[in-house]
Amino acid sequence: MKEKVSVTDTGIQSSGLPRDYMEAVAEYIWNGFDAAASIIDITFETNEIDTIHSLSITDNGTGIDYDQLKETFGNFNDSIKKATFQKTSSVIKGSKGRGRFSFSAFSGKALWKTVYKDQTTGKLNAYEITITKNSKDYFDPHDKRELSKGNTGTIVTFTDLFDVTGFSFQSDEFKTFLEREFGWFLMLNREKEYQIRINGVVLPYQQLIAETDIGTLPLKDAEGKEHFFKITFVRWSERIGDKFFFYFLNSHQKELFKDLTSFNNNAIGFYHSVYVESRYFDAFNPQDNELSQNLFERTRQHGVFKMLMNHLHELVRLRQKAFVDGEAAEKLVDNYEKNGIIPKLQDGRKKKALLKVVKSLYCIEPRLFQGLNKEQQRINVGLLGILLEAGMKEDIVELISHIVPLSDEDRKLLR
Repeated sequence: MKEKVSVTDTGIQSSGLPRDYMEAVAEYIWNGFDAAASIIDITFETNEIDTIHSLSITDNGTGIDYDQLKETFGNFNDSIKKATFQKTSSVIKGSKGRGRFSFSAFSGKALWKTVYKDQTTGKLNAYEITITKNSKDYFDPHDKRELSKGNTGTIVTFTDLFDVTGFSFQSDEFKTFLEREFGWFLMLNREKEYQIRINGVVLPYQQLIAETDIGTLPLKDAEGKEHFFKITFVRWSERIGDKFFFYFLNSHQKELFKDLTSFNNNAIGFYHSVYVESRYFDAFNPQDNELSQNLFERTRQHGVFKMLMNHLHELVRLRQKAFVDGEAAEKLVDNYEKNGIIPKLQDGRKKKALLKVVKSLYCIEPRLFQGLNKEQQRINVGLLGILLEAGMKEDIVELISHIVPLSDEDRKLLR
C-alpha cells in the first residue's frame, strides 16, 4: 500500500536535491554509514557498448526499521536523521529527509531491500520500498516478512538510468570525488576497517594524506573532572576545500560544529584539517555564546573548551611552522632555481648563504614571498644577494625587523 510523503512532488524537487549523479550516490553512501555500516558496495554491470541498466549500493548497517517509516520516509520536513555524519563541506546528511530522493538526478526508480532487527521481538524482518522519479511524494513499502536467519543491511537499486554510462562510475573523476568526500571519514575509522568498494575494488584514500598524527588530550574542569579528547591532525597532499577547519565530533562521531583554524592561507600549500572527538561534546551547545553558565549544556564559554581551543591553535601553529621550515621552504628555493630567480653566483659559498637567507625569511614570514611576479621575485632576491656580497647581513636583519616583528630565534636564524 502506497504511503504519502508530507510534501508534494514539486516541493521535494525544489528542496535542493543533488543535480549531479556523483553527489546523489554520495548521499546513499552516507545513509549507509549513518546506519552503522562498515562496508559499502557499489555494484553494476555494463555491456560491450558501456550501457548500464542498473546500479546497486549495498551496506551492512542496521537496516530501516519498518515501525519508523513515517518518521524517515513519510515526514520529509522532520527526518529522524537530524544529526548525522557530515562531509568536508559539513552539509548535514539526510537533512529534512532529502537524501533518499537524490536518485532522481540519474535514475527513474529506486528500490530498497532492507533487513532490520525488530526492537520488540528481537527477530529479523525484511521488506521493500519503491519510489519513482515522477511520484516522489509517494513511497510503497511492501512484502514485509520475518526471516529465520541472515544479517541486517540495505540494498538500494536504481533503474531507468539516464545521463550515465558504465564509465561514469569507473572514471577517475568519480573515484576522486568519492576519495575527497569520504577520505577523512574512512581515515578516522581505519581501525574499524571501514571500506567503500566499487565492483569489489576497495576505494583508496591514503594518497590524499601527506601526514597524520593522532593524540589524546586530557583536560580537567573546575570540579576536577577529567575529559579526554582524541585529536587527529591531517595534512592533505592536495586542496580538498576552500577553507581549513577544526571539526568537533561527539562520542558517536557525529559532527556538531566546526571552526576555522588560524592558518587559512592557501598560498603556502598547508592544506590541513583537525578532528576532535570526545564524549564531552555529547552535551554541548556551540550556538550558545552567552557568558552566563548553562546548567544543562556546555558552551564555548566553558573553561575546558577554552583550554582545548588554545591547545588546538598551538598545535596547528607548530605544524605549519614545521611544514614551512621543511617542505615548503625547500619547494620555494627549488622553484626559484628552476625559474632563474636565484642569480648565478660563481662562489658556491655565497650562493649557499643566499639560499639560506631566502629560506630563513620564508620560514619567518611566508607572506613576504607571496603574490609576486617573476620580476619582483628577482629584484627581492637580487637585493638580498647584493647586501650579502657587501657583508651587510646585519642590515638585512634590521631591515626585515621593520617589516615583521622578529623574535630572538628569528634573528638567530637569519645570522
